[in-house]
Amino acid sequence: MGARALQRDNFDEIISEINIIPFVDISLVLLIIFMVTANYIMTSSLTINIPQASHAKQIQPNDVVTINVSREGPVYIEKELVTSAELRKRIKAKFQDNHDVAVILSADRNVSFKNVVNILDLLSEIGISRLNIATVNE
Repeated sequence: MGARALQRDNFDEIISEINIIPFVDISLVLLIIFMVTANYIMTSSLTINIPQASHAKQIQPNDVVTINVSREGPVYIEKELVTSAELRKRIKAKFQDNHDVAVILSADRNVSFKNVVNILDLLSEIGISRLNIATVNE
């Protein structure tokens, strides 16, 4: 028993175990950096999570303008990002060409209601009477 105690006290003994704690630390730091920077990466596609409705009707696309509102707030006309001034100008031009133009408003289910009301107010100001809200059937 005395011989074993002497071997443990010997500082020249070679450590044959792998210390994985620094590897785990570096991996966690890299994971956190990736998670933080992943929020700032812009994607080129527009994804809107449309709410569901059980009694929705499908419309026929004669002269239809689609307005998309993403969760973050930007507004798109036919997948093209526009400002509120450009939205007003383009919808007004469509309405002057054809007073029977229909508008489909597609808003993400998590979008601020204030953004939707602003667009509805703009459409009412222009005189759009055919307004449809995009939903997904259950």
